[in-house]
Amino acid sequence: MIALRLSAVRSVTSTVRLSARRFAHKTVVVDRELPRPPPPSKRRWLWTGIGVGAVVWGVGLGAALNHQRLSSSVVHGTLFTVRYDPQVMALIGDQIDYADSWPWISGSVNHLKGKIDIGFEVKGSTGERAKVHFVSKRVGGSKWVTSEFTVVRLSDNKSVDIGTSLTEAGEPLIEKQ
Repeated sequence: MIALRLSAVRSVTSTVRLSARRFAHKTVVVDRELPRPPPPSKRRWLWTGIGVGAVVWGVGLGAALNHQRLSSSVVHGTLFTVRYDPQVMALIGDQIDYADSWPWISGSVNHLKGKIDIGFEVKGSTGERAKVHFVSKRVGGSKWVTSEFTVVRLSDNKSVDIGTSLTEAGEPLIEKQ
């Protein structure tokens, strides 16, 4: 009985090998309709929406924070000082204003921690662009100390230190004529 089963298994195995060899060199064509593809996945739309939403959220947050820095009294005061400083006027010309219609104020204005470190670009009437950098720190209760206030012309990196022309309280030094 066992011998009979063993010979039956061998004959089936050899038949399978022969049929596999027989169709190995021929192309088999199945003449039937292909199944329909699955419907498009909603996951792709989900991930696309998440990506677009994150980009829009990031750009909106960056614009809001920049607008907050732009509206700060520190930025207004810094630009006022730069506009009317004779050294800066000699460097880039008069009629000094932001270099772009929507200026980017880099750095931070943190009144609570007592740290201000901002930078932005300005342009004068000669068309020269310059980078303004202002750093100030609160010492004690309410006294602010300006540690850096420079204007650097971008074309040749010539620098003017406005911080030397300020009083100890950080106000512009007015020379009497």
